[in-house]
Amino acid sequence: MSNLFPTRRDFMDFGGRFFDDFFNQSLSNVSSFNTDIKELEKEYVLEADLPGMTKENIRLNYQDNVLSIEAKTDASKDERDDEGNYIRRERMSRSYSRQFVLKDVDEEGIKATFENGVLTVTLPKRETKKSESGNIPIN
Repeated sequence: MSNLFPTRRDFMDFGGRFFDDFFNQSLSNVSSFNTDIKELEKEYVLEADLPGMTKENIRLNYQDNVLSIEAKTDASKDERDDEGNYIRRERMSRSYSRQFVLKDVDEEGIKATFENGVLTVTLPKRETKKSESGNIPIN
């Protein structure tokens, strides 16, 4: 029955819990986003969910068998009273960065599209010559 009524300690902890929850939720996915990678016979297809981004905010790079995806956006909202004083002013910045190792990619044939918040990157595989035999001669 005593746990039905808040205690002084509950009120003192509220501020800390409120800010911890707020910052943990807003910072929990600072550097991550959902990604699917499919390996097909002749290519890799990567799909990344980047809602709220525009293609101008996304940077792709493929170097040394590593595909890097970076995205960043900034937004602000100002509300003022009739005299021009701030009632509320909020700023938000989101940035994402991920890297994926994808070997034997034909760098010249990489294509990317961005539609409805989904980045699709097609990475064609480079033609590799398969040896006919795995045997190694002994001299």
